[in-house]
Amino acid sequence: MIFLALLASIVAAGIALTMLFLTHGRPDDDRGGQRADMVRYFGIAAVAALLCGTMNVLETAGAGETAAAVGNATNLVAVGLLWAGARRLNHRRAIGAVSTAAGAVLMLGFTFLIPLEDATLLKTAGLTVYGALSALELSRRPLGALSGAQILSWTLGVYAAYNLCRLVVAAVMGLEPLVGSGPVSAEATAAASAVAIALVSVAAVRLGRQLDDAPAPGTRAHDRGSLRREAARMIAGNSPVRATLVRVPEIDLIRAAHSTGRAETMLRTVAAALDDAIDDAACGMPSRDTVFAVAPAVLDAAELEQAVRRAFAGRMPGIDYDDVPDLVFEHYLVGDVDDLSLLMESTRQRPRQEHRDD
Repeated sequence: MIFLALLASIVAAGIALTMLFLTHGRPDDDRGGQRADMVRYFGIAAVAALLCGTMNVLETAGAGETAAAVGNATNLVAVGLLWAGARRLNHRRAIGAVSTAAGAVLMLGFTFLIPLEDATLLKTAGLTVYGALSALELSRRPLGALSGAQILSWTLGVYAAYNLCRLVVAAVMGLEPLVGSGPVSAEATAAASAVAIALVSVAAVRLGRQLDDAPAPGTRAHDRGSLRREAARMIAGNSPVRATLVRVPEIDLIRAAHSTGRAETMLRTVAAALDDAIDDAACGMPSRDTVFAVAPAVLDAAELEQAVRRAFAGRMPGIDYDDVPDLVFEHYLVGDVDDLSLLMESTRQRPRQEHRDD
């Protein structure tokens, strides 16, 4: 029966993962907003739960300490990331993911250093703490005002209480009830985990439908979506469309010598200069170090570059920068939106040292 309970938890985690990504599947635009954050954190939690169930099956089949260690660590990750995701959605400090990772690493190491029964108790204590933290965080506003979060909070609160009961039973009666049969046995725990995963997945999908699904203005995801939409509009008008890519070769030096915010301001100033110099242009920064402009291909490339450099130099006093950095241009004719998407993706994957060599 233990195999059936573990298989149920694996199936539940797989279904949860599928449901989460179907909730936010948008093939022709970038994911953004709170729903994307939820899918990112809860999706990785579902992957961890899937891996945990698989490791537990292997451990039961005799795979030994390695399977037990990975199973224990991923079990903590699965619950801890729900807490981290809830903190993210409540706009609180990003300590959840770091704490979860640290707890998982410690759990992985302790499983090799102490007896497996003691490691199981340690994992159960960790699940109690992470489950309680997740329940409390999900009950906090603004997230706690949503019905999906309330279901999640109750589910994780009950899950934490169940693990606390296992600890109390072990303290009073020893480890026999946990390794034998009964309501706090490994088999019962696997079944409870499967039920919890199923409830969490349904509640997460409900929560996802209540969360914002649009990237915030000023983010790279928002800029990528805006550039795609404008390119599609221009292409639909049967006009030749040119994508102009602009880089500041010394941007890494500016970032190191001043700050990341200073470098971001510099690149946003490049985008504003492009907008000044090119009529009917859509400008944005879809990747870390490259500014894009999408516009009808009416200006000569050399003329366009001169106009952008003049506009850029004219904006330097406004950001209190003494020097006028050099600009490097690339020009591409865009036949469809997919071409533009490939260009943006290539700049996101470009190694940083290539920027310095341009």
